[in-house]
Amino acid sequence: MKVVRFFLPRISYILLGAIFLGIAASGPKILNFDGDLPRHILFGNLVLQTKQVPTTDLFSYRTIGKPSTPHEWLSEVFFALAYNWLGLSGVVLLTALMIALAFAIVYWDANQRSTSLLAALGFAFLGVITAAIHFLPRPHIFTFVLLAFWTFILEKMRKGQIRAWWILPILMLLWVNLHGMFVLGIAVWLVYLVGALMDRPASTWKESTEIKTILAGGLVSLPITLLSPSGIGIWGTVFELAGDSYITSMIPEYQSANFHEPGTWPFILILMLAILILSRAKERPFWTHTLLLAAFAGLALYSSRMIPIFAILAAPIEAEYFAHWIRSGNWSAKLVAFEDRISVVDRTANGFIWLVALAAAVTLLFATGQKIDPQQKGNQFDPQFFPVNATEWLKSHPQSGHMFNDFNWGSYLLFELWPSQQIFIDGHTHIYGDALTREYEDVIALNKNWDEILNKYQVQWAILPTDALLVQALKNQGWQTLYQDSTAIILRQSNASQ
Repeated sequence: MKVVRFFLPRISYILLGAIFLGIAASGPKILNFDGDLPRHILFGNLVLQTKQVPTTDLFSYRTIGKPSTPHEWLSEVFFALAYNWLGLSGVVLLTALMIALAFAIVYWDANQRSTSLLAALGFAFLGVITAAIHFLPRPHIFTFVLLAFWTFILEKMRKGQIRAWWILPILMLLWVNLHGMFVLGIAVWLVYLVGALMDRPASTWKESTEIKTILAGGLVSLPITLLSPSGIGIWGTVFELAGDSYITSMIPEYQSANFHEPGTWPFILILMLAILILSRAKERPFWTHTLLLAAFAGLALYSSRMIPIFAILAAPIEAEYFAHWIRSGNWSAKLVAFEDRISVVDRTANGFIWLVALAAAVTLLFATGQKIDPQQKGNQFDPQFFPVNATEWLKSHPQSGHMFNDFNWGSYLLFELWPSQQIFIDGHTHIYGDALTREYEDVIALNKNWDEILNKYQVQWAILPTDALLVQALKNQGWQTLYQDSTAIILRQSNASQ
């Protein structure tokens, strides 16, 4: 019987295994969703090779030597290590592990708050499908993990179950070097502090151990945010980017989601459930939980990249109040009894070995070059999304002089051609700022001064999508086609020397 229980998987392990496998099998899709990943790998390898973290730009001839905030450098090192180990399959494996870990913490938190297996599973699953719109191999996956754990610790502090305030500064030291969204941790801490104050009479504030613990953890975490290669400059970069309406208008994930798209419907559901569950709570919800849901629901409605953040924060809260609501009603007695029977069986099971075996099997398949995605494409940069074939041609036919490139291809061109080639622009818009980014927009949109900008930077050749409007305009000015395929075209000024 003990052997059976050892191998019988818990329901939560089945959920986590499904998350891990689902992401691991979606490699070709997530690798080719946007153009930022190649630069992350390149920068991470640069740090590994030089043992230094560059704080000035090295990649664009327009910004060479300009201060650059490496707000994701440690994440990029991890991506580079994964890539150096198993190629792009290593990056997919790392992404799957981090996202599965994040929602393992979400489930763990939800289960401890609700003491309900079904509520924890249900809302953790809803959190997963809500956040899935942003399951990509990018540094924010580390924010998923750290936010889930940070909130778990703060909730324990709020309840007086943890008094080790020093846990928060340790987490913040990692966070500020992994991803610029460490500011979310500070925001969540402030909500917990304000909520703890509002949930208690003012006369008890000085005696409250919970408030003192939360306050100490956060106050020590604030100076820890300066312990990155950029020091206090990282705060300036974060707020400058967040407050730049032009730059954010260029990046779809900073915009509000299109709620007519099916991928956003789980967010609508989890938001509606939050309203319903808290409105039906038998006791007044804690201010901390109300403020968290209200604040981050607003942010998620404003910016689609905040939808996964809302899901991570909301799932444990909703599981807690939902479980209390169900157990308080006479109508739910049979459901509660059914859950109790399942919980008894689940607690006696183990089956963690199956998660280990699954991770090992996927790793082995990737290491031996096997394809596990349904379309059997394998983990590679898609030639229909990136200029893969054109870049290979450039390696054997290197071009002299400055290039003009498509915004979405900048990182890939750096990954394949740097340092012999520098780019015009890529997705790291915080480096370029308004003025330089608008120059790209003027050229690509053929605004009246587009050719003047190319002359200003002595651009001698360009690599563009074959259907870009700029292609015909360049041809009309006598630029010659050097290479063309279904994805990319390479043109050069007729009077530009090689």
